[in-house]
Amino acid sequence: MTTWLRPIPGLRRQDPEHRYVLERPDQPPHWFPSSITAVLALGKTAFALERIEATRAIWEPRGNTVHLALECFLQSRLEELQTLAAGDYADWVAPLITHPRWLDVEVIASERPTCCLTRNISGTYDAGFIEHSSGRRVLADLKSLGENGATYSTAAQLGGYMALEATHGIHYDAGQTIWARPGSTTFSPLYSRQECLSAWALTWARWLHRADLERLAPTAGRIAL
Repeated sequence: MTTWLRPIPGLRRQDPEHRYVLERPDQPPHWFPSSITAVLALGKTAFALERIEATRAIWEPRGNTVHLALECFLQSRLEELQTLAAGDYADWVAPLITHPRWLDVEVIASERPTCCLTRNISGTYDAGFIEHSSGRRVLADLKSLGENGATYSTAAQLGGYMALEATHGIHYDAGQTIWARPGSTTFSPLYSRQECLSAWALTWARWLHRADLERLAPTAGRIAL
């Protein structure tokens, strides 16, 4: 039987700030200045960011609850899961935890923090599992949507987590997005490892370019991008 991935020694997430720190013997704590989420935000338009902020009161409690429900389900925290499954977002939770996909995989990670000291970034992904039929190791991320919410490519995000995990010797063969809507849950087609890492490489290059421009900006004011 496959065992769960071991936690990265000394890495923890501080909530609700979602800040990450790596604590190592005989060294000062290392606080990561950036996360996968922050890097991905650079690729969003100003309009998209405004819309995200304007609708925060809708998506944030829904997303937090649905993500917690998946975490409880995968970690067999059944009493807490029962409460969530009967709560305000029951229409999202029930299809998520009863989807037949879970019968075809063995879970090896849930709400797993990861990091890379070289890139100096961190983040948490929602699930990792191994397909019974193929043996493929899949890194998965959960998204909650409204009834008419549109899906989109998450290859860059999945690739970012793959890149961080690779620095710890952990390899994933593919990525997948779990789309939770009221009354239904769908799993995206698999993204190949190469597709995910290529999308991440482009996003990361843009982030580094932005950082270089900001370092070159006059101290009186930063370059507006």
